[in-house]
Amino acid sequence: MAVIYEQIEKAIERAKEVDLPGLVSNARDLPPRELADDTQIEERRQFLRESLGDAAVADLMFERIIGGNELQDVNFLIRGAVASRAIARIEIRSASGRLQGYGTGFLIAPGVLLTNHHVLPEAGIAQNSLAQFDYERDLDGRLKPIASFELLPGELFHADKALDFAVVAVKASASNVSRSITEFGLLPLVGRVGKVAEGEWLTIIQHPAGEVKQLCVRENKLLKRASDVLWYSTDTLGGSSGSPVFNNDWFVVALHHSGVPARRGTTILNVDGTDHDPLLDPDGRNIKWQANEGIRVSRIVEHLRNKLGEHPRIQAILRGTVEDARIPDPTSTQSSEAPHSAPIPSVDHTSLGSLAMSNAVSSIRTVSVRLSISPEGLVSVVGSNESNHESYSLLEASRAKIKPPKFDVAFDFDYDKRKGFNEQFLGAAHEVHLPQLSRALKNVASKLLNADGSESDEYVLNYHNYSLVMNAHRRFAIYTAANVRADQRFDVGRPSDVWRTDPRIPIEHQITDFYYKSNAFDRGHLTRREDLEYGKTLNEALASAADTCHWTNCTPQHSKFNQNKELWQGIERHVLEGAIMSGQYNCQVFTGPLLEEDDPVYPRHPDIQYPVRFWKVVATLTKSKKLFATAFILDQSGVIDEHGYETTEVPIGPYKTFQVKITEVERLTGLKFTYGKDNKSLSDVDPIAGGLPRSRRRQPRLEESTGINKLPEGYVPLLDTSEIVLAD
Repeated sequence: MAVIYEQIEKAIERAKEVDLPGLVSNARDLPPRELADDTQIEERRQFLRESLGDAAVADLMFERIIGGNELQDVNFLIRGAVASRAIARIEIRSASGRLQGYGTGFLIAPGVLLTNHHVLPEAGIAQNSLAQFDYERDLDGRLKPIASFELLPGELFHADKALDFAVVAVKASASNVSRSITEFGLLPLVGRVGKVAEGEWLTIIQHPAGEVKQLCVRENKLLKRASDVLWYSTDTLGGSSGSPVFNNDWFVVALHHSGVPARRGTTILNVDGTDHDPLLDPDGRNIKWQANEGIRVSRIVEHLRNKLGEHPRIQAILRGTVEDARIPDPTSTQSSEAPHSAPIPSVDHTSLGSLAMSNAVSSIRTVSVRLSISPEGLVSVVGSNESNHESYSLLEASRAKIKPPKFDVAFDFDYDKRKGFNEQFLGAAHEVHLPQLSRALKNVASKLLNADGSESDEYVLNYHNYSLVMNAHRRFAIYTAANVRADQRFDVGRPSDVWRTDPRIPIEHQITDFYYKSNAFDRGHLTRREDLEYGKTLNEALASAADTCHWTNCTPQHSKFNQNKELWQGIERHVLEGAIMSGQYNCQVFTGPLLEEDDPVYPRHPDIQYPVRFWKVVATLTKSKKLFATAFILDQSGVIDEHGYETTEVPIGPYKTFQVKITEVERLTGLKFTYGKDNKSLSDVDPIAGGLPRSRRRQPRLEESTGINKLPEGYVPLLDTSEIVLAD
């Protein structure tokens, strides 16, 4: 009781200069447009644009929000149920093990729980307390089985009395049932401002008075903000301390910790107007609250950065992006699963009403899929044009061992651990360098950000086993450079692609999921995921492969162009897997789009030019340990011109695919490819640098088949991978 009333007194003191009763009365009918100041309004607009990735959609939502429109898409309820899974009841026990009461907390990073300081004020109390997930009712009103997790303050515990918050590590496995903490997902914190404006509607999911998980769905409005806190009108009870306060898009905006009670003089009042007696009402159930108070998330993140910025568990919080924190729509096939939002329960969409929020993570899912089988035996999913789906011929499918992923690995948010492209990957005697940028390319390269948000002089983004440079204007990579090896590859299946923004460069320099919705564009990897499924351990291989799913490594590729195994992927497999990997050789792979001035635009996003041609340079060693390199250009313009953007049901036909001289890629891109200590030109070891082999100099069949009347000099048209010229 003393702790609760201490927080109440602090809340009263903070609010003494604020007319909360007047705000409650006036704010009920006023929209954010009339309550929030101009700075808040503009910050809100920018946050929406960043979180949604589509300025047009964000501006429409912005107008609804600031206008006070209370209508919500129905997925609001489903996404809220997804968010709620990360929220737990805290069973508070003293250092001696005696039950002291209850609070609420929620997961904000892998194995990290956030609650109030006054809930877990010291490590000794945390050591004996429990985080209890799934203390809630199912759709039939029955209580679910609770999963209790022990807290691990020895691994992480930090509590700040001034901001009234505490973070503590959580054990990976439940103590009473066979459940993993990863099943309950996360509610990442976003440190930047703009998540909510005064006058917007809020929601708290809570365990009031230690009861089952509940929420208040009416009269929840942000009233006022101060430097450290927000005041809002949501109903709460004791035990709700430590609950997340959400905006209407399910971003956490505050950590609930107290209320501001109605008073007569200095006496706290009950809801019936009588004087409150703490002895008769120790949980504060009968208190009449003027408003509630929560600690701003931006202040918590700032504090963690200053005090615990080097702690590996805290770094996962600080590395998070706005896109990471967005709760996905579980019913949408167009949303990439957020990397550390609460996991989406399995649902049978034919009976969504009974299974929509089942807590059985491993429950059976029934999915209806329409398949299209072409006369050539190609199988594809009809209408599934939003995911990076694969097509396999019946013959391929019958022979291939297509396995689901055995397990995945947690994403590592410490980008400093990523070493990037290794120039001596083929050996010190055959050092192959990162491509050199021309002066014009350096002027448009996206610079890495310093800790204070200013631009640095660096522009190479390092990932696990590959590096890249972004074009800030076009928002696609100038190049990617990868190390590929065969002897450390693991058979891990294919975990779902979880695409991420890179926090080291501005979000506005990256094109995210919004661009790939409702069209025939795949999210095309530049550096292939399959090429980087290697490492000394299985976890290293999984982390390496997952790192290719950054939007910086993505370009729009027509689905048939991207998936046709005789073209883009076919060339890679032939050169890398057939010609090289069968001999257990390492190789260096450079690839990128040709970003040309006359590139077309997709009508729905007229401000974004997408590339239609791509290039690739592969360097490796022959069996006699001599360096050689070869280059390719692939063109998807014909596919798009013929079949458009809106369908993926395109028959396989001829495409423009060429093997070219490395000097031609240099001419088209402005890059220079070099090797050795004295920076020799990589074109010196190009097998077609001196001209085509005699057997390839006259190819009327190829020219006729590809519809090309006159080839540029040095271009070798390819109908299949057997036409590729490799070194002897």
